[in-house]
Amino acid sequence: MFLVVLTSSCTKNNVNPDPILEVPVSITINMALPQYEHLQFQGSFVYEQGGVKGIVVVHHSDDQYYAFDRSCSYQPNNQCSKLEVDSSILLFRCGETVNNSFVKCCDSRFSFDGSVFNGPSVFGLKHYNVSKSGNLLNIKN
Repeated sequence: MFLVVLTSSCTKNNVNPDPILEVPVSITINMALPQYEHLQFQGSFVYEQGGVKGIVVVHHSDDQYYAFDRSCSYQPNNQCSKLEVDSSILLFRCGETVNNSFVKCCDSRFSFDGSVFNGPSVFGLKHYNVSKSGNLLNIKN
């Protein structure tokens, strides 16, 4: 009985109390098109429509492609809780640029693989599955 209580308490601690909504995602990006050619280079990214607050697709330095919802995992229901790429250090930050000035929502930052770089967030980013076939990236959930 002690083991059951211990296991269930650990499980509850790993569940985001304010999860990001599930919405259908099915996007295909053709990297042969001029607006996506840069995605062939590591460290590049592109914003796309879809998901809850948009999707960001990155070509990580590990040569893998990742797609994340632009909702920050810390209080994602806040209007300002949206991710932007800080291209000077290749991290996601929570907030948005308004009139050429970044306005932060919280101090959370995330690495390009979606893991928490610093908080207050303790949960990684909501990710979507990415498969590559030739020049096509297929993003789905």
